[in-house]
Amino acid sequence: MFSIKVNRKLLPLKICYFLMFACLAPIIGFLPTFARQLGYSFTIYGVSMTIIYLSSTVWTMLVGVLVDKFRVKKKLFTAVLLGMGVASAFFMLVPKVPLDAVVELKCLSETVLTATFASNDQKSPDVKPNVNIGLGNKLMMCKLDCKDTVFYGEKSEECVNWMASANNGTDELYKYKHIDATIELMNRTETTDDSYGFRLLSAQVVGIDAQLSTNCSCPLKSQCRLVCNDEAVMEATKTYRGNVLGLYQFWIFFITLNAYFTMTMLSSTLINPICLDILGDKSVDFGKQKLWASFGWGTFSILIGWIVDLFSYGQREKDYSPIFVSCIILTVLNLIVTTQIEVVEVKKSNKQSMWKTVFGLFAKHYVVIFIAWSAICTFLHAIITHYLFWYMEDMVSAANDQVQLAWLKTLQGLAQGVQCFGGEIPFLFWSGWIIKKAGYVNCMALVLGTMAIRMYLYTVISNPAWIVLIELLNGVSYALGFALKMSYAKTIAPPDTLNTIIACITLFDCIGESLGSLMGGFVFDSYGGVWAFRFFACCSALACCLNVVLNFFGLTRDTTTIVLNIDEKPTKTDENKETCSTVDADHGLKELKPPYSSSSHGLSE
Repeated sequence: MFSIKVNRKLLPLKICYFLMFACLAPIIGFLPTFARQLGYSFTIYGVSMTIIYLSSTVWTMLVGVLVDKFRVKKKLFTAVLLGMGVASAFFMLVPKVPLDAVVELKCLSETVLTATFASNDQKSPDVKPNVNIGLGNKLMMCKLDCKDTVFYGEKSEECVNWMASANNGTDELYKYKHIDATIELMNRTETTDDSYGFRLLSAQVVGIDAQLSTNCSCPLKSQCRLVCNDEAVMEATKTYRGNVLGLYQFWIFFITLNAYFTMTMLSSTLINPICLDILGDKSVDFGKQKLWASFGWGTFSILIGWIVDLFSYGQREKDYSPIFVSCIILTVLNLIVTTQIEVVEVKKSNKQSMWKTVFGLFAKHYVVIFIAWSAICTFLHAIITHYLFWYMEDMVSAANDQVQLAWLKTLQGLAQGVQCFGGEIPFLFWSGWIIKKAGYVNCMALVLGTMAIRMYLYTVISNPAWIVLIELLNGVSYALGFALKMSYAKTIAPPDTLNTIIACITLFDCIGESLGSLMGGFVFDSYGGVWAFRFFACCSALACCLNVVLNFFGLTRDTTTIVLNIDEKPTKTDENKETCSTVDADHGLKELKPPYSSSSHGLSE
C-alpha cells in the first residue's frame, strides 16, 4: 500500500519557506511595475535599489556575526518576519508622484505644442503611448496654463516693434496665462522620434473676448500645462520634470522600499543557515527544502497576478492592494509556524579565533573565485528580477494589444509560476544529484551559460507570452546555482562560522544586486529592453567562458581542503590519529594523512 513518510522535524521549516516566499513573490515580482505606475523611471528605480542593497550589506554582516556570537537565530528571524509584514502594509499608503501634462508652445508661422519624453519619464525608449490610434484628424478641446513666454532665436528690432504693435504698445503677451484652445495631432513625419506634436488651430484667452492669432512674426515659446478631453493625449504628455529628491512622495516610497528589502535580505540570511543547521551533515539536501519556497513563490505569483487583474478590470491603472494584503495575512500565519521550528544552536568553540579563521578562508583563491561567481550570478539575476516585467509591459504597449494589457498581471504571474514549477522545483529537488555527478565547478559554468541563453531569447520574441516558456531555464540559471551556493558554503565553512560565511557571501551578493539594479536601470533607460538584455547576455557568456578557463587551469576546486590554525598542541595520542578532512563533491569526506584532525574541522558533506 502506498504511504508517505513525513519528517516532522523538517515540516515546519518547509511550511515556513512556503509562506515566506509566497509573501515575497508578488511584491518583488510586481514592485518594479508598481514603481512605474507611481511615476518613477528606470534610472530612479535602479539608483534607489542600488542604495538599498548597499545599505543591506551592513545589516546582513551584522546579523551573521550576532547569531554566531549570541545564538539568537530564532528570535531575530521572528522579528524580521514581523518587520517584513509591517513594511508591506505601508506600501498601500505610498502616494504617487505628481505628474503633469506639460508641453512646450512654440509660435511662428503656426503654433505647435510639443510633448517631449523627458529623461526622468517612466516610459522606455522601446515604446511610447500610441496616441495616433483612434485619433486620426480628430479635434480636441484643451485648456492651457502657460507661463514664461520668451523669444527663442535672435531678438531683432523688428520683433520688438511687432510685439508692441500686436499688444497695443503693452506687455500684455506676458499676461496670457489661461487659454482655451482647439488642437489636432500632427503627422508623425512632422515631429521627432522622441516627441509628439499638436497643431493649435484656435486660441481664446480666458477673460478676453478677442482671439489670439495662431501665427507670430517673431519666434516665441512658452511652457504650458495641458488639460484635454482625450485620455490618450493626457497619458502621452504626462511627466514629472523636476527633481524627485525634493518630493515627499519619493522619500515615503524610498523609506518603505528600504525597510521592506532590508527585512527581505535579513530573512533570507537567517532562514538558510537555520535550514543547513537542521540538516546537519546532509547539506546536499538543501535544495529539497528550498523547493518549498518555489512552491510558494510560483503558486502565489499566479494567484495574486490573476487577482490584481480581476480587481483592476475596466480601470486605467492596476490595483496592487491585493498583493500587500496577502503579504500581511501570510506573515501572520508564518509567525505562528515559526514557533514550531526546532532551531539548532551549535555550541561555540573556544579553540579558534572566528575572524582569523574566516579571513584565512577568504584568502584562498578558489574561495575568492566562488564569491566572484556568486556575485556575478546575483548581478545577472537582478536584471531579470527588476526589469523583465517592465520589458513585458513595453512589449504589450508597443503592440497596443488591449486584451493582453487587461490580463498582463496574470501573464506575468504565470511567467513566475513557470519559473518555479517548471524550472526551480525540479532542479532544486535534483540539485544534490546533479552537483555530485557534474561537480561544483562544472555546474558554475553551466549556470552562467544558461543565463546567457535565457537573456538572449528575450530579445528575439515579439509576443511576451513566449517568455512563459523561456522561464523554464530559470531552473538551471537560478535554482541550481542557489543550491550550489548554499551547499558549497556549508562545505567550506569551518566550525561555528556558517552564519558568518553565509553573511559574507550575502554581502557580495548585495553588491552584485545593487550593481545590477543600477546598471540595468541605466542601460534600459538609454537603449531599451532589447539591447539591454543582449548586452547582459554577452556579459554572462563572457563570464561563463572565463569560468571554463579558470577550471581548465585548476584555479577552482571541487575538492576543498580547509586548514585551520590550532592554538593547542596535539597530544601524542592525537598525533597518531591526525588526519586532514577533505570534501569532495563526488565522494564526500576523504581521509588524508597529517597534519590536521578531521574532528577539529567538523566538516560534512
